[in-house]
Amino acid sequence: MIKADVQVPAKYKRRPGPFGPAWALLPKDQQPLTLDDRTPASDAIERMVDHGFSQVPVTNRDGRIIGVFSWQSFGKRVTDLRASKVKATELPIREAMEPARFIGREVYIDTETDWNNIDYVLVGSDDNLVGILCIADVFGRLNDFAEAFVLLYEIEHEIRDLIMDVVGESGLGEMIGNMHTPPNAKVPSSLEEFTFNQYKSLICTKANWPTFESVFDTVRELVDADFGEVNELRNIVFHFRRGITPKDTDRLRRFRDRLRYDRELFAREQGAMQVAV
Repeated sequence: MIKADVQVPAKYKRRPGPFGPAWALLPKDQQPLTLDDRTPASDAIERMVDHGFSQVPVTNRDGRIIGVFSWQSFGKRVTDLRASKVKATELPIREAMEPARFIGREVYIDTETDWNNIDYVLVGSDDNLVGILCIADVFGRLNDFAEAFVLLYEIEHEIRDLIMDVVGESGLGEMIGNMHTPPNAKVPSSLEEFTFNQYKSLICTKANWPTFESVFDTVRELVDADFGEVNELRNIVFHFRRGITPKDTDRLRRFRDRLRYDRELFAREQGAMQVAV
């Protein structure tokens, strides 16, 4: 049995990132199933099929986890017995289990787990199982963050393009001058130097809003609130403050799509005006 120290090393505490702590990566409301080591393999397989599990921790008479019964461990045992008359399905699962691999609940898996060799780990200890973390859970977490990063990248480019469509290079300096800049803060000279909050400031400051009002076709306070909400999501994503949910990515996607739609309408109106002239 492979066990990890469940104490929390100082290097793991309060470290931002999408890889932990391990307990935070577990599926919500997960209720791991454990089976007594005397359980027949046929019964264990039936339970695994019913619950859609790929592995089940195995406990001894004291309730401590002594191994894991999995499709892989059972398949290997079947191979071992192919020349014998023993039916693998009649064996107790202690005869067809693999070592249990534990990591502490506060551990970050990018430093403690090699996913090239395994596809799951047990979070907790042999007498206190918190949950089972599968590689699919890890990939799902990374995919959520990757999608959010891409959406934020697209949003920032849409904002820059929208600003340039409306004011152009020649009008940008005046717009920047109208922004409220805190004392001693660096005033950006180009859109590439802007923070996300500065995009909001440039567009929504009262002096600049009349220039952008026709593009967004709504009240300034609503645009300011939308930018503020997206900025908060951006901070969550970039600083890994919590997991990213489908609701988060849907909010970012709708904001991006609205920017694209507003830019498209503005371009059409500008084109129509030029034709009319």
